[in-house]
Amino acid sequence: MRLETELQKEFNMQNSTLKEIKFKLPSDIANSVSKKEIVGLLAEKAFGKAEYYRSKCKEMEEKHGTDFKSFKKKVESSEENFSRWDDLLVWEGYELAYKEWKKKYEELRDCMK
Repeated sequence: MRLETELQKEFNMQNSTLKEIKFKLPSDIANSVSKKEIVGLLAEKAFGKAEYYRSKCKEMEEKHGTDFKSFKKKVESSEENFSRWDDLLVWEGYELAYKEWKKKYEELRDCMK
């Protein structure tokens, strides 16, 4: 992805819509940092978020002694247990957030190629 001085166009790359963006930086910073470095910093941030949510998923796996899919099937097929349903909703949120941040990381990483 190129961070140009003007918003110029949108295009598709590996099923992702990319936009060129414009933003202002102090001139001394703008002169010392590359576009690739900026995208790299964004990728690092996305990776950190993905890892955070992955660790939360691992905590839930340890707490319940199973993976998300098995836990979901168990909760949905057994008698109502509000504590388990609460955990299921939280865990599902962690799973979705992990997948979303992982996707963002991969897209940003691909932009640096």
